Amino acid sequence: MYIITIITITILIPNVQLARPTLKLTFNPDEKYMSWHGQVEIQCELLNPTRAEDSAQLWHLDLKNGKRTPISRTLLASPSDDAAEIFKNNKNRRYEYVRKNYIRIRSLQMEDSAKYECNCPDCEEQLKGVTKDLYVMKLSEATWNFDQGWPLHENTKTIIKCQSNGFYPYIGHKILRDNKEMTNDGKSSLSNTNPFPQNFVWEATITPTAEWHNTTLLCSITQGNQEQTVSKTLDVLFTPHFLTCAERQYVDPRKDQSSIECSYRGNPQPKLTWLRQSDQKLLTSDNGITIDIKDEQKGKYRSIVTFDRAKLITIPLLPTNNTSEENYYQQLLNNGFIVKLTVNNNDKGTRLINIVRDASQIQAKFINSSTTISLSTISLAFLLILHIIYR
Repeated sequence: MYIITIITITILIPNVQLARPTLKLTFNPDEKYMSWHGQVEIQCELLNPTRAEDSAQLWHLDLKNGKRTPISRTLLASPSDDAAEIFKNNKNRRYEYVRKNYIRIRSLQMEDSAKYECNCPDCEEQLKGVTKDLYVMKLSEATWNFDQGWPLHENTKTIIKCQSNGFYPYIGHKILRDNKEMTNDGKSSLSNTNPFPQNFVWEATITPTAEWHNTTLLCSITQGNQEQTVSKTLDVLFTPHFLTCAERQYVDPRKDQSSIECSYRGNPQPKLTWLRQSDQKLLTSDNGITIDIKDEQKGKYRSIVTFDRAKLITIPLLPTNNTSEENYYQQLLNNGFIVKLTVNNNDKGTRLINIVRDASQIQAKFINSSTTISLSTISLAFLLILHIIYR
């Protein structure tokens, strides 16, 4: 019996010695970023003290001036003249003394942000202090600004800025253009005269072109655990021009319906008109002809002319010297078309379109053009080699 007791005591003694004194600093709720007007309880504890008289101490560290203040009932009830401003302004008792080293802060403000420390200055065994940051968020919307006004103008240098003022704390930011990151295309700055509030600005110099029109800029600034996001779809004024408007387009006159088309772009939206080459008479959507304008986004448009064979062959022929034409539809296709691009009645481009009835004719022209370019390239290379040899 005595042997068992001795063995049990021998086992328990090391276990008791392993329970060393430790310091514990807790926030309740234990959140990294506290909400504006929320509440938090802060407690500093000494666990497993070596002596009964050992006691922990809770400290407040001011982020603006680094002032270190021990938390006590007197500090919260009647602070001295040299106490931190946050305690001298505690007239509405937002800071509540619960018990020693245990306080409650109600209706949290950004100014309550601070560092707290828990230590034991009089402990027999030196213990490393525990610190914890209290961040109280204040959110502020982000905005876009453009130094050249609105809308933007093609090939005009413009400084674009995303900014947010009077918030806390700054965590990070990201800038996107049509979901592609462009954060590193600009530079950012964060005011740090005081820890809070903070002002943030990101700016970049751009030279917008037609490709920038209708693209969307997105600025996201992380403030605490929240993201403040603002987007802006760009309106860029640029010169209208044709994109694709082939001079030879294929139409099968035997099909019930066929179409020809031209694509173009511009902002403000230009006007595209179709005319007959024979008499420059305007084509309109009637009597077997339908003209559709497709908005393909970002200032791009497509004009499609659709022919209804059944209706067009019933229209009387126009006066002409060509007696081989069987009907108006055939006559219309043979004469070809004029396409005009205008803005406010100002001419911005013209195309002449001839209709071919064999698709291979379009391919043949493309091949011949490619061959000509290739021969020209070879000839130029040959002359360059001769120049180098006889130099």
